[in-house]
Amino acid sequence: MKYEISKEESHLAKNPHHIFNLNVILTHLATSQIILELSGGNYIWFLIIPIISSLVFIYIYKHGQAVAQSQSWFVAANWVLAWRRGRMMLISYGLAIIVIVATNLIGDMSGGMMMNDFSDDDSSSSIISTIGMFFGAVVIFFVMLLNFILTGISVYDAGKGIIDEKITKFLLRGENSNIEIESDELA
Repeated sequence: MKYEISKEESHLAKNPHHIFNLNVILTHLATSQIILELSGGNYIWFLIIPIISSLVFIYIYKHGQAVAQSQSWFVAANWVLAWRRGRMMLISYGLAIIVIVATNLIGDMSGGMMMNDFSDDDSSSSIISTIGMFFGAVVIFFVMLLNFILTGISVYDAGKGIIDEKITKFLLRGENSNIEIESDELA
């Protein structure tokens, strides 16, 4: 649905999407590279990524609540949309942690099925645990990629005054809401 918005509203509506994508770029890409370099292969350090990212999503949620009280409906709706995508990322973190913990437990109980780590001290690790870590990372990667693309599209739409009308389920329109532009006027 397209809404009548001002230039300032257009700018403010893009902010939550920029914050979301900046979080993805800095936290998931840059921080993971730093952790790979510094952790020495200890994947427990990777818990830093969902912690930092979750803090950003909490900020998006809290700031979105404040925006809903003080700014236009369209701007608040974009904050809600960014929070909904952040919530999807939080769910993917939970699924990944469950997969990793479960496969680590199974790997520890299996006893065998070890693989050489090709390290100087000839250590080895569980194949099942390693596979679980990769599956957990794949879950996060695909959800992150999907949300990154959708959020990029939302930046464009926010500039044009467009947002999916399903957002009204999560942020009700009131008497002070932006005026809808009829579909005949779009052509």
